Amino acid sequence: MEHLLRSLKLAWRSEYLLRQNEFRLGTQKLQVNALAGLVAVFGLVMLSLAVFFALVPYWGQSLAALTVGAIDLVLAGVLAACAGLLKPAADVEIIKEVRDMALSDIEEEIALAEAELVAIRQDVHRLIRNPLDALLPGAIGPLLDAITRGLEAAKKMKQDNQDH
Repeated sequence: MEHLLRSLKLAWRSEYLLRQNEFRLGTQKLQVNALAGLVAVFGLVMLSLAVFFALVPYWGQSLAALTVGAIDLVLAGVLAACAGLLKPAADVEIIKEVRDMALSDIEEEIALAEAELVAIRQDVHRLIRNPLDALLPGAIGPLLDAITRGLEAAKKMKQDNQDH
């Protein structure tokens, strides 16, 4: 039972650490994506104005605006791709292995407990169906020992009576 409790605690802690790591990673990705959005907005405004004013004399207003918008969208896409490349910490695999070992130990403990319950149930059924068959193997040794002592005592008494 102690092994089962230790395995349950280990599985619980492993799951907790995994969820905590996933939450941290998700938070980091969200922060980087928010930063990418913020950079995209400010960059879009400033760069767009600068490029737009630089291109207007050469390409005209519509083509300059189209070029500036495309560059801004590409920059935002690159930043979002960088956020997607974030990977979990290296210790996550170790935590997963520990969790899996703990779950395996829990399964083994449950299987052992189930086997013990089945054996107890079979013993109870055997005792209910044939009480003598169930109790006799345990009682034969002490019964034979008592008979042997009784016979030895009777033999000794008989021999003492004959000597007197």
